[in-house]
Order: sequence, then structure tokens, then C-alpha cells
Amino acid sequence: MGSDNNKRKQFEWDMLVPHLVHPIKVAIIGAMQWIEEPVSPRELDRIFDEKHGVSLIAYHMRTLLDMGVVEQVRQRPVRGAVESFYVLVAREPADSPLACE
Repeated sequence: MGSDNNKRKQFEWDMLVPHLVHPIKVAIIGAMQWIEEPVSPRELDRIFDEKHGVSLIAYHMRTLLDMGVVEQVRQRPVRGAVESFYVLVAREPADSPLACE
């Protein structure tokens, strides 16, 4: 069994990270750090040259909200819909599955 362990390849974490951390979430966080004021998914879509669509950005924003990475700070009515604005949370999310104790 010892010889089998020597033949095993080393686990490559760098290949796993892109599958766990979605590029749109990374882009959202990067843009929010740069902007430093409340921003909506619609505004982020404009910043991203409308490459992803408001619905996809809103989806990822909601998952960031659920993870405690962003918080909703206000809403405003826009043509029969509600536009939500978010800011980054300045602390590490308390319930993060990656948090170590």
C-alpha cells in the first residue's frame, strides 16, 4: 500500500478554485470595491458592458447576499419593478462555510 501512495498525484487546489468561485461573483466584488458606494445589478451590468445581463448579475448578487458578502441598503421603484442597491460587508461572513475556528 505504501507504494500506491507514492504513485498518487498531488491534489491540485488551483484547478478546483475556478469551479467554486464564479468569475461573475469575483467581478462583482472587484467592481464594488472600486466603486465604494451602493450599486444595483443594473448598474453593474452597465459597468460590465452588458455582457452578462441583469438577471445573471442579480442572481449572483443574491447568492453573495445569502453568503453575507454584501448587504442590501436600499430599494427604489423603477418602471413597475424594484431596483435593489448593495454594498460590500467589510467583515468576513460569520456563517461562511470556509470560515475556520
